[in-house]
Amino acid sequence: MNMFAGLTALAALAGGIQQAGGEPSETPRSQAPLFQDQGVLEFTLSTDFRQLKRDRGQESTDRPAEILVAGSSDPVPLQVRTRGNFRLRRSTCSDMPPIRLNFAASTAEGTVFAEQDKVKLVTHCRGSDQYERNTLQEYLAYRIYNLLTDISFRVRLARITYVDTSGGDDPETRYAFLIEDEDALAERVDGMILNVPQAHPTDYEGQPALVMALFQHMIGNTDWSEVGMHNIVLLRTADMKHMAIPYDFDWSGMVNARYAEPNETLGIRTVRDRLFRGFCREDLDYEAAFAQVMAIRDDIEALGPEIAAIDEDAWEDAIEYIDDYYDLLESDGRRNATVIRACRRA
Repeated sequence: MNMFAGLTALAALAGGIQQAGGEPSETPRSQAPLFQDQGVLEFTLSTDFRQLKRDRGQESTDRPAEILVAGSSDPVPLQVRTRGNFRLRRSTCSDMPPIRLNFAASTAEGTVFAEQDKVKLVTHCRGSDQYERNTLQEYLAYRIYNLLTDISFRVRLARITYVDTSGGDDPETRYAFLIEDEDALAERVDGMILNVPQAHPTDYEGQPALVMALFQHMIGNTDWSEVGMHNIVLLRTADMKHMAIPYDFDWSGMVNARYAEPNETLGIRTVRDRLFRGFCREDLDYEAAFAQVMAIRDDIEALGPEIAAIDEDAWEDAIEYIDDYYDLLESDGRRNATVIRACRRA
């Protein structure tokens, strides 16, 4: 079954294919400043957080806000709204739900947010320091995948002071990170986003799909599906290749958030237990994929100074979990048993 043969034609007619781009600008979004720098971005975000924290529905309302970047005297006006699914629930993120920042081109011009439209903000979720550590560990997961492929979401670490304009809460400063918009990603790699409800495993380019599955296995993430498009964005490249781009890694074993637990149908006890979710295909070169993952080991270690905000225990916990995966890859028996022979039948 090749779903793209029928789905892409129908989706194009129905407006289901979202082409990246729009009106040309002087600065392409691929060169916009926000994700060009990996330094920590410090700013104050002011809005009515009392009201924002009440916005827990899927169709939340835009709220007026402003951002003042450290070292600047001119605030940037914008709209903010809550977003997400599981983390949108009050029972999960009682103190700070995930937020979407919506910039206007006219007011962001000349700032670090120039050429940005809608940007996801991953927050600390709850007041406990553990949740802030989890945020930094999830940021690390995105950075690891960036090392494997440019066709991935860029991220920027931020140190944010939240100011509640309602006066209900005292200002609070926490680490968070910003995620590149999917249309900006598509424009950067000269592709387009395909908005389809599902896809067959063989519709994806084989080797990139295998490397993506190995990355998910490395960080211990089972909370994704390239068939059901769960925590996956589908991108078509200019040469008509179809790529699965993963996001949302808070349920991974490397992050090990308190609220995360595996789907009971998977047969694993905790999210720390790895389970390979890649599909079996005859056209795959496992040795080449293993080598690609092995090649970034030192680069992962080198991310430590960049994420200096993460405390030593959280960093060591994440690195030990990654090191265990490299031990697995270095053992022919373990990788054959847990990866090659464990692939899923389509």
